[in-house]
Amino acid sequence: MEPRREKRVHLFFSWNYEQEEERLNELSLQGWHFEKAGAIKGTFVQDKTIRYTYRLDYQTGLKAEKKEEYVELYRDAGWEYVNSYGAMWHYYRRPWEPGDQPRLYSDRESLAALYMRIQKVMAVMLLVNFVILSANLMNWLRWLGEKHVGFIIPVIAIYLLVFGLLGYGVVKMGKKAKAVME
Repeated sequence: MEPRREKRVHLFFSWNYEQEEERLNELSLQGWHFEKAGAIKGTFVQDKTIRYTYRLDYQTGLKAEKKEEYVELYRDAGWEYVNSYGAMWHYYRRPWEPGDQPRLYSDRESLAALYMRIQKVMAVMLLVNFVILSANLMNWLRWLGEKHVGFIIPVIAIYLLVFGLLGYGVVKMGKKAKAVME
């Protein structure tokens, strides 16, 4: 008999990816195990006979050969590669053991480096979005004039939300990196 599968929403912000780990671990406790990542929904398979501990890692730019080396490194440490999302977030799991809280990063320096990698990507995204908004805003004001300001205001509001989220993420990841190194 084919195991039961379900798609569930799995949105999270990069600066609090630990909450996604906690959610996956809680679902595993309930017998639902992460199988595949999607843009908004993830696929889960039901199996109440096992429980896993899940961890996420953030690595970008892994070509096929480098990715295999990367996955093998964690496999050697007892982790099973589950899936990746956006070629950035990589999901790992291992069988759960009482009292065991395994981590992918066991030293402060590599954990701080992880936080700084995430911070750097967010900062670049913030800068790129600012440049795009600035260029578009100049064109819109020139071509549309004041009579179409109703179009521009919602777009600017969306950009301000994006800037706020990215800025918050940059600050949050910087604080996490600093706290780990203290």
